[in-house]
Amino acid sequence: MHQADSPREVAHQYWQALKIGDTETARKLVSTGSQQDFDTYMAKPADEKTAIGEINLGAEQTTVVTLIYPQDSTPDDYSAFDTTLVMENGKWRIDAAQTVIPRPPPSDRELEELADQLSESMEDNIESIEDAMDEGMKLLDEALREGSRDMGESMLKGMEEMNRALQESIEEMRKRREEQDTKPKQEGEGLI
Repeated sequence: MHQADSPREVAHQYWQALKIGDTETARKLVSTGSQQDFDTYMAKPADEKTAIGEINLGAEQTTVVTLIYPQDSTPDDYSAFDTTLVMENGKWRIDAAQTVIPRPPPSDRELEELADQLSESMEDNIESIEDAMDEGMKLLDEALREGSRDMGESMLKGMEEMNRALQESIEEMRKRREEQDTKPKQEGEGLI
């Protein structure tokens, strides 16, 4: 393996190795501290990994902007992310822990399966949703009836208190009249 000395060259070798399925060469370009992350990614099923088509690398830094065009894709169909590199023993190495390849978009088959699962779930749950709505309407109806009963009882109590207060007021007025009627009338000027 030719030893590359720039981040761009190391990134290029890494992605080319992955593109052709040479995981042994790619693994050698990964930093020691991120080997486990590389192995974890490589262990994923093929449909959870982006199939690599064309690769374009950006500016040379400790990160290289990377565009991957999936196989059989259109020019506008690409994944963009940073390939992160670290200096290890005087050589640039891929940091697989920070270089996360985006998951490919779902295939038509995956989308169909998801639609079927959603449809099935809706059918399974529609009956329980209807039952829950019926139960909710019954509870709402009961609450309204109880609310009306409570409101009726409250109004009745209010009316009783109002009647009592009115009777007390009438009684007070009678007492005052009686007191006025029992007082002697004063005679004096101005009275005829």
